[in-house]
Amino acid sequence: MSKDSSKRAEALTGELFDLSIALDLIGNAAASRIGINQTDLICLNLLAQRGPMGAGQVAAALGLTTAAISAMATRLEAGGYARREIDPKDRRRVLLHPSEDGMRTAFGLFDGLYQAAVELHAGYGERDARLLVELLGRYRELLAEQAAGLAGSG
Repeated sequence: MSKDSSKRAEALTGELFDLSIALDLIGNAAASRIGINQTDLICLNLLAQRGPMGAGQVAAALGLTTAAISAMATRLEAGGYARREIDPKDRRRVLLHPSEDGMRTAFGLFDGLYQAAVELHAGYGERDARLLVELLGRYRELLAEQAAGLAGSG
């Protein structure tokens, strides 16, 4: 790897770490506004993206225990952000479903961010946007691999 390539990778990784901090800040602020914690908000986003999930699936996706997911489900249910239902395909299993009103309330907090992002992206071409989305996706995969390696070496 060339020295310039190494510097670019280091700079980009540094920006991604700083982006992670900024994401934590906005996630904590939004979650606090609606009376849940950031991990609960992350779970709600996961349910919004993937649909109803069992506790084991949520635990695996978030790197938490099923006991932690049970407590989270209780908080989300109490706030009206999710509900638990028996899995119609396996009556021994409970699925956590996102609530439409809860998602609207939670993710409506990000309307200003979405609008600002539209304005930010307007200054870039389609090719640049595709490249950025691809690079971020590949970084996400890289981070997941590194996290799994760290978790496995403990």
